[in-house]
Amino acid sequence: MLTRQIVHFIAHLRWPYQTLLLSGTYGLSILYVQEPDFRLFAQYFVLWHLGLYGGATAFNSYWDKDEGPIGGLKNPPPMRPWMRWASFFLMMVPAPFLMYDIVSDNLPMVSFAVYVLSFLLFWAYSSPLLRWKGHPYLSVLVIFLSTGTNGFFMGYFSSSGMSFSLLSLLAALGVASILVSLYPISQLFQLEEDRNRGDRTLALQIGVKGVRTYYMYTYSFGSILVGASLSFNHLGLAIFFILASLGGFLLTYSVLHDLMGTEEEYKQVMRIKYLSSFSFLLYILIAAWYVHIG
Repeated sequence: MLTRQIVHFIAHLRWPYQTLLLSGTYGLSILYVQEPDFRLFAQYFVLWHLGLYGGATAFNSYWDKDEGPIGGLKNPPPMRPWMRWASFFLMMVPAPFLMYDIVSDNLPMVSFAVYVLSFLLFWAYSSPLLRWKGHPYLSVLVIFLSTGTNGFFMGYFSSSGMSFSLLSLLAALGVASILVSLYPISQLFQLEEDRNRGDRTLALQIGVKGVRTYYMYTYSFGSILVGASLSFNHLGLAIFFILASLGGFLLTYSVLHDLMGTEEEYKQVMRIKYLSSFSFLLYILIAAWYVHIG
């Protein structure tokens, strides 16, 4: 029985979802560092995505108690009381590593503040005490900061040991905008369940048509910012990024245009998200090889 519960808990961590769909913000940061520390970059990739993100996702699942499909998990198994605290512990795993590397001068002090902010935002997003997930605009703000800008900066800090720069800030805002452009799309197959739970999500607030418009503007804005930030050091990569982004936009919007907002569209929505994220990660891998190895 306990073994089965552990398997169910691991499923709720949704690690493939974290590493394939949410890692683009972290990964893009490597393009803004001249001589990256690949060891620290890889270490905090694991701590950030499997620890903080995985724990936050399971923590959210505990309070949601979904029975229908959720992002990265079509048939979510039941959560147990101990899983709430296990997920909370996982969210705390990066803390001692960060403190050690800050004391060792491997990371700037601000990296711990970025971690704490993400931790608190994830808690506020899911906890019934605040439940920002149930607010259409606060929920977007949480994802924009915790997974978007903060994900980028954690990768930037761990690979460079540097603090903020104007160029990194521009890139972080851009990649966070691209990330949240997809956020309400994943709510389209959960409209009925969110409505029954009392969560006023962005997709419920603006409707399917509004989600299409929202995607068009936020994705375009983010792509322009990322392209502009890349152009300062790598004009060729910036042009390549804009062209690839345009192709990704047309492909995603063509599928999004036909969605109606039903649970049966789960596979279509996840196909959009995985395809978009995989394409973005492929660009990052090619660009990182060109910048640091080629």
